[in-house]
Amino acid sequence: MERRALPALLLLAACHSGPQIRASADIVKTDTERARRSGAMRCAPRELAAAEANLDFTLGELDQGNSLRAHQHLVDAEAAAKKAVLLSKDCAPKQVLVKEQPRLVVKIEETDKDGDGVLDKDDNCPMLPGPVENKGCPVEAPKDKDGDGILDNVDRCPDQPEDMDQWQDEDGCPEPDNDGDGVRDLADKCPNEAGPIQNLGCPVKDKDGDGIPDDLDRCPNEPEDKDGFQDEDGCPDLDNDADGIADAQDKCPDKPEDKDGFEDEDGCPELDNDGDGLNDDKDECPNQPGPIDNKGCPKKYTLVAVTKDKIEIKKQIKFATGSARIIGAESQLILSEVAQALKDNPQIKRVRVEGHTDSVGADLMNLKLSQKRADSVKAALLNLGIDPGRLEAVGFGETKPIASNSTAGGRQENRRTEFNIIEQ
Repeated sequence: MERRALPALLLLAACHSGPQIRASADIVKTDTERARRSGAMRCAPRELAAAEANLDFTLGELDQGNSLRAHQHLVDAEAAAKKAVLLSKDCAPKQVLVKEQPRLVVKIEETDKDGDGVLDKDDNCPMLPGPVENKGCPVEAPKDKDGDGILDNVDRCPDQPEDMDQWQDEDGCPEPDNDGDGVRDLADKCPNEAGPIQNLGCPVKDKDGDGIPDDLDRCPNEPEDKDGFQDEDGCPDLDNDADGIADAQDKCPDKPEDKDGFEDEDGCPELDNDGDGLNDDKDECPNQPGPIDNKGCPKKYTLVAVTKDKIEIKKQIKFATGSARIIGAESQLILSEVAQALKDNPQIKRVRVEGHTDSVGADLMNLKLSQKRADSVKAALLNLGIDPGRLEAVGFGETKPIASNSTAGGRQENRRTEFNIIEQ
């Protein structure tokens, strides 16, 4: 019989999921609580105990994941709970109606022996007349326990005398540190002004607001300029390097101008005035660029001269009429000296070869011709061993005349080639 029941129970448990069993367990729990309130502990103790025990077993088996055993305990708990409810139905104690007794009222006579209008039951001094606000007691004259001249009824510190130092003396409380700076008034040089202990309780003053206290500031009325130069003295340093050029205009405020007559207005020392790579103290020609092997002096050339801004040619390079073809032995000599000047002056990083024409002919034709001639000169210098990175060629046509195009002499001057230094 038990073997046959087992499959049936398994099938039954499978139909009841964990949440369904818990929901049924809540209903059984409600029944057990109702039975307990009805007196089941007295009339059906076994049934109540069985219901509660099986209910606990149900929940325990559910926590272990045993739905089959949980359902078995739930069935037992439900049956026991219903029986407990049934047996405890008439078990509750009977209510007994008690007849209410009439209240005994005791009347207390209200008296006021001292006639001050405060009944004796509320009067703290029933034999001495006094006002209501003093609970029937006579008002005594205010005292001054601490003897500071401030009566106790207004004295916030009646047991401590006011220090009478003209700082909040009206409250009756002594203030040992008036300004609250942590330095007691007896040791505070400025008791009514807050200040750090290292300044004896006095505030640190800084009239010019430069962050340097007046007692350490050599210029308390002038703010320090905070430029990283002698900022600790509190004085502004308008000419840090003392070269006579104010820092606001001085490009090198920390380096004095060398005052050698070369760009002295910028405030920067020029150690190599002519930029030829040789310091002025070793340069025999400090204001003229020249190679180091010539002690910084420019080499003497027949047809060219090296200045700071250009390589000047003393005669013009000649071209065939309306052409970019260079002609004449003299033109070759000029190009040869320009190339040599570039080799002798390696500090010259870049030169612009410029082509210019007069105004005869169409503007566009002149522009194209000037560009071709500039390119032709650049090519000749490259053939003479000049690095192409040091040269660029630009044709300006007739846009930059240096003389009048209305005369033959002016037009001849305007037909020219220039070598302008653009980087060194």
